[in-house]
Amino acid sequence: MSVPDGWSELDFDCMFDHLDAHFTQHVGPIYIRGSLETGDQQLGFEVQQHMCNPAGICHGGMLMTVMDVGLAFALHNHMGGARFTPSVSFNFDFLAPGQLGDFLICEGQCTRATKSTGFVSGQLVGKDGPVITGSGIFKITNIVLDANHGAKAGMAKVSKES
Repeated sequence: MSVPDGWSELDFDCMFDHLDAHFTQHVGPIYIRGSLETGDQQLGFEVQQHMCNPAGICHGGMLMTVMDVGLAFALHNHMGGARFTPSVSFNFDFLAPGQLGDFLICEGQCTRATKSTGFVSGQLVGKDGPVITGSGIFKITNIVLDANHGAKAGMAKVSKES
């Protein structure tokens, strides 16, 4: 399988210019579609060999990583703006294997947001249905990101709001 039309590679590199390497360089590529302005950003990825466990299916850590980042984007959609939102807590349920070559899409929604905390839930869905579900809590910080989160369409700029 190849990447479906309408998806572009997510690129956080400018946010990590102060580092020689960073985590997201090792797990991707991860793709994005939609926009923050329309509140419909989603993340997805094609399961590749380097993402698989010894059984030849997508490693649970990879699934949880994409859920973590994808549900942060769902929170940003709800807030109408992007901030640095580190995860505080997560619960995951694995429902089915992510097969090599599958394209999995993170579907998420914010169930509640306060000034400093966001509550989200969602799932990664493949061609045969949900692979993993999860819910999490995010800290909403005062670090503002640009609307593209560093997507290749426009590199992220980080600024601090008071």
